[in-house]
Amino acid sequence: MRAGLRLGLWAGVVILLEVGLGRRWGQVPPLGRFFSPVEGFWRNAEPKSARPPTHLSIPTLEDTVTILWDNRWVPHIFARNERDLYRVQGYLQAYLRLWQMEIQVDFAAGRLSRILGERTLEQDRAMRRLGIPYAAEKVVEVLRHDSTLRTVVEALTEGINAYIQQLSPRDYPIEYKLLDYAPEPWSVYRSALLVKYMAYDLTPRSHDKYLTRLLRQYGREVIDSLYPNFAPIGHTTILEERAYPQQEIPPQAELPFSQAYLEDTIAQALEEGAQPGSNNWALSGLRTASGYPLLANDPHLALTLPSIWLEMHLVAPGLNVYGVTLMGAPGIIIGYNEAIAWGVTNVGPDAMDYYHLTYADTAQESFLFGKEVLRLQPRVETLYVRTFWGGQRQVIDTVWYTPWGPVVHRRRDRIPRPLAGKAREAPMDCALRWISYEPSNEARFFYLINRARNLEDYKAALRVYGSPAQNFVYADTAGHIALWVRGLYPLRWPNQGKFVLDAANPAHHWRDWLPMEANPHTIDPPSGFVRSANSHPAPKSYPYYLGWDFDVLDRAARIAQRLQTLRQATVDSLRLLQLDTRNYLASEALPLMLANLNDQQGRWLDTLRQWDYHFRAEATAPTLFRRWWELFHRTLWKPLALRPPEWEITLKLLRDIAAGQVSPFYRQWFKTDSVAKVVRETLHRTWKEIAAWAEKAGDTLIWWRYRGTRIRHLAQLPGFGTDVLRLDGDDHCINSIRPTSGPSWRMVVDLKPPVQGYGVYPGGQSGNPGSWQYMSFLPTWAAGQLYKHYFGPTPAAIPPQAVLQSTYLYPISSQKALP
Repeated sequence: MRAGLRLGLWAGVVILLEVGLGRRWGQVPPLGRFFSPVEGFWRNAEPKSARPPTHLSIPTLEDTVTILWDNRWVPHIFARNERDLYRVQGYLQAYLRLWQMEIQVDFAAGRLSRILGERTLEQDRAMRRLGIPYAAEKVVEVLRHDSTLRTVVEALTEGINAYIQQLSPRDYPIEYKLLDYAPEPWSVYRSALLVKYMAYDLTPRSHDKYLTRLLRQYGREVIDSLYPNFAPIGHTTILEERAYPQQEIPPQAELPFSQAYLEDTIAQALEEGAQPGSNNWALSGLRTASGYPLLANDPHLALTLPSIWLEMHLVAPGLNVYGVTLMGAPGIIIGYNEAIAWGVTNVGPDAMDYYHLTYADTAQESFLFGKEVLRLQPRVETLYVRTFWGGQRQVIDTVWYTPWGPVVHRRRDRIPRPLAGKAREAPMDCALRWISYEPSNEARFFYLINRARNLEDYKAALRVYGSPAQNFVYADTAGHIALWVRGLYPLRWPNQGKFVLDAANPAHHWRDWLPMEANPHTIDPPSGFVRSANSHPAPKSYPYYLGWDFDVLDRAARIAQRLQTLRQATVDSLRLLQLDTRNYLASEALPLMLANLNDQQGRWLDTLRQWDYHFRAEATAPTLFRRWWELFHRTLWKPLALRPPEWEITLKLLRDIAAGQVSPFYRQWFKTDSVAKVVRETLHRTWKEIAAWAEKAGDTLIWWRYRGTRIRHLAQLPGFGTDVLRLDGDDHCINSIRPTSGPSWRMVVDLKPPVQGYGVYPGGQSGNPGSWQYMSFLPTWAAGQLYKHYFGPTPAAIPPQAVLQSTYLYPISSQKALP
């Protein structure tokens, strides 16, 4: 009896352990499976000696494909037709980065909560309410009418799914095991979500509601003076004045904002956080040692592990292209071929306009538009939320759509406030019109630019590009350089969309688009260089309104300073320029600030007075300046805390005071004839605070410690990222290092035939934290070095000593013997 009882008890314990350890409980992974020697995390460990497989299989493959892996695990894919090329590209993206590929589009689709539970529900809700899935569906519709690109994306999808179908749970990437879920089949729609994920990431936060409320509080002169539509100190992306095709600008509405929204004063302050920037430039042969152009690009995006980029070399009939790609995207996004090179930086125009609705019924299901009453269309969004016990609960959220886009947040919606992410900026009861809702074909742009041979091909590719707007830098072996501020831009009257608009007023709505030729651009300028760094696109004389809130001028100004001095430039000249740490803001503002403290002494002031304005990792002056500037700027404009002016306004004010040319506006704003006295007292008061803080700061004063740059795992899983990195640079330097973002890919291309590229990104080719290749590039990136690329039209172009592994793929119907 007792033996039977003991046996039953032990059986019960075994069953409980099996059930308990075989499932996830809250944030705890299924420990039984996770530690299993058969299928647990042990299988994800890869030694430095690991090699890619010698043979791969894709069921739909049509012909033989060869992959040469170089000693950095960069795949060089040689295919006999482009369908096979993209099948293999998709397979390798999944092989190296499957989890990253999926989690990015789950973020865009608002589907994280099915994996991560309640903590991401509001982020998911925000993505649905911003219409990201709705925008992706429009991309799919565009691809349906483009047979070439539909075939390309379908081939990529076939390759991704071939890899997923061959996976067993024991071989899942470790994140699936930790989070206890399985990969899903890929689709064209999921690739479309990737496009909109990038559009969301690169669209600046909307300031419409903040400026509308400041307009009500302070009036139009304050808005025009402190939030101007032009670059207050110059240094625009396109430097030269030029004529553009004349388009009829719509007449400005009598009231250029929604009066009803103006009277609604409930709002929280703008969330802190600057938009990551980027740099690119090209030099003509007039400034290079070889007599041929040089091109450089370093997009500043979130620093994550795995890296956002994957390095690849793609070869097929009519195509030989090298560079980096995004997971789930066909082709190369930034790179070069045998004739041209291209790179991108974000433009950051006003891409989102909000329209306040006048409801026509008490249920708020219809609204006024001119003399018409239009119905809102409900779109039911079902969100799945993982529970503590591992199940799924449904959350139903209805989003109401106008003909232009969703009403992100109706007053009667029973949802938590404020919304998450960029939905936080959505004004109440306003429809969003976002340029990324408009039909466009970014996939065709990259397809064409990968194959471009000359300037005309570059322009033909740009013609089909829509959003997010980018500064496309270009150089070719024929000696041309160019820069085009390309995107879809509504033809607006000045300030249209700067404030919350009135949905009922037809004059407030977009009517037409600027043609590509009217976008700011330059080709072969006399200066011998082009450059962009997210600043205002064009000089004040440019006739069209693209927005007002562009990045500050610091990097753009410093790049131009350096490029103007370059003669006989080489690849190494451009590499070193990418690492430049002289801070333009500090060099311009600090002497003016210190001049107001000439009567004061102290060791911290001495530190600043002796500083050369370079943001070096081990220095303390960068920390002192940064804290002082931010406190001074914030204090000076304290009444405008809802949305402070850009720092250019403060710098211009300091310059004007020093020159004795203070605008009457500032006397009215500060309510005194002695604006200089107000500024001087603010500088004294804020410096006193900084000096007191510095005495207690200890090691925090050291710049790299203060800035605290880390490269985190994409899901911020502990132990899968880096410690704080000792890096030079700052977001106001060309070497734009921030706490969580920075140069995500540094590239320099020499256009002297045969074209030669160099590059590095902070990470490694593998997305597996257990692999040596997970962050193998990081030391090279941190040291500011670049890898030389192996680039050529045939496998013979890759030196045998550089080949780590050869991989072969054959069609299933082939009878060839495997080598």
